[in-house]
Amino acid sequence: MPRAERTGYRVPLKTHVHMPGRVVADVAGVFLRLPRWPGAPFVDDLGKKAAAMVELQGEHLMPELAVLRLLEHDGWSGRWVNTTGAGGEVWRYLTHWEDVPRAEQRNRVLEEEEPRQVLAGVARRAAKRYAGCWDVYAWRDGQFAFLQTRRGAPNARSEVGAAQVDWLHTALLFGDPRITLDSFAVVHWDYA
Repeated sequence: MPRAERTGYRVPLKTHVHMPGRVVADVAGVFLRLPRWPGAPFVDDLGKKAAAMVELQGEHLMPELAVLRLLEHDGWSGRWVNTTGAGGEVWRYLTHWEDVPRAEQRNRVLEEEEPRQVLAGVARRAAKRYAGCWDVYAWRDGQFAFLQTRRGAPNARSEVGAAQVDWLHTALLFGDPRITLDSFAVVHWDYA
């Protein structure tokens, strides 16, 4: 991933995932440095405060969208699957965060049939539907990726939380051979 300062480390899962013939204990980790936005904050920053102050190529972004932009630069399509306050459903599929109140953010539904069916298929099988869906869902040439963003460098206490572990387990059991453990990564980030 561009701007990656550190790769090749593993992030432990809060609980191990028991799969036929193996136990999954961790996922890939990536650490990025992102420039801080020099301008005014967003009108509504989802309570992220300073963590909403990321800049890439002159664009003010939430970190989830900065990760999406880096993937788009490499030919991926995707969405920030935002479930904030939605009780296990998707509040918005986002590709942009406008400087307007939260209720005015534009939902960007998944128009491509195959990525939409894969995401919905995992959610149908998940105990809590979309709760626990990883922040960024991306696709390219029949590949799928799920990325969870976290501010701060990885440390000994970094781990994937229970809701995301449940989503990972469900996705791996979904039955689509294109979704593997390599489809998941935690993206730690901090300011450059």
